[in-house]
Amino acid sequence: MFRYLERSASAIKETSAKVIKADFLNRQTEHVVATVSSKDDLSKWITGSDKDIGGFSSAWLDVTRSGHARFYGYISQLLPEDKRFKKSGYAMIRTHSPKSNLVSSGCWDSSLYRYLALRVKADKRKYFVNLKSDTLISTDIYQHLLPIRTPGRWETVVIPFNMFTLTSNGIIMASQPSMASTKMETVGLSLSDRKEGPFSLEFAWIKAFNSHRTFGECMRLPYTAAMTWNTDFARLDKDL
Repeated sequence: MFRYLERSASAIKETSAKVIKADFLNRQTEHVVATVSSKDDLSKWITGSDKDIGGFSSAWLDVTRSGHARFYGYISQLLPEDKRFKKSGYAMIRTHSPKSNLVSSGCWDSSLYRYLALRVKADKRKYFVNLKSDTLISTDIYQHLLPIRTPGRWETVVIPFNMFTLTSNGIIMASQPSMASTKMETVGLSLSDRKEGPFSLEFAWIKAFNSHRTFGECMRLPYTAAMTWNTDFARLDKDL
């Protein structure tokens, strides 16, 4: 109960600050969705792999000396002893589900932004970005391939929110309803290429953002852009 009230007090303070600034439209250019810069941040994340069902893959999340997150481990193609499973070889990380308070569900609102950006350094394997919104079916996940252009080097990957695809247990759904963008719960990364061997991906941050021309799914009016928003777009891709 005490922690619930503590979260509520923090949410009230944040909401009050927006009211004082008269920012009723919540016109933000970017929102930090997830980051890992210290050991304390690791408690905000969950790791998983086929080891959870008796497989032999491993997944770890740690902090590098440079203060970035490192998602690494080993993908094994060995099948679990349970004969019900015909496939194996996956690993994932994701943020914990949000905790509610008196004024908020704890979810974040992606409808205010056009893009999801990730600052990453990955190997040549095929990773997916996973978004979980408030849905009736717990296995519903919106996914998009993480398009790595320069393996082994830092780069900023940008994915429009409307390009994510609804999946369930790794299967693309025939029906593709829009995600509940005002109730985003978790963000994560996964690897399920089922190729035997080690893997490693580092990331500095995951952000939702608008360009200087966008406000969520809407285009900004030219006469308001200079007066209301001032986005330093180049800063999103600065070297670390």
